[in-house]
Amino acid sequence: MIEGLAIGVLGGVALASSMGYARFDADGMPMLGLKVTPPHAALLLIVGTLALLACLGRRSAVIFSALTAFGWAVLTIVCSLKAAQHAPGVLGFDPRDSLLYGALSAYNLATSLLLALTLFRHHRRP
Repeated sequence: MIEGLAIGVLGGVALASSMGYARFDADGMPMLGLKVTPPHAALLLIVGTLALLACLGRRSAVIFSALTAFGWAVLTIVCSLKAAQHAPGVLGFDPRDSLLYGALSAYNLATSLLLALTLFRHHRRP
């Protein structure tokens, strides 16, 4: 739930800023040490919303955490490669984004493993 709130609010504020008054550079707007583009903000807002919805059930939380751990890991690799080539793309890939995506991937992997363990223990009880 904390992840959903944090990245959802970050994405929502960045998206609102992009539609309102802030001017974005080609590689994004600086926000909390990140360069956030409108598609990047939308991605954060959508994933944050889905994370909140996944909290409604233990099984959905496990599945969501596992899928997002994989998704953030893929984004970490793509972002690292694009940042090394100085090609920010539509998501404004930047080395700081690689760190964010890597942290989100590790967090979701740990969360999915812990939730899966509790789910497994819950089903094994007589």
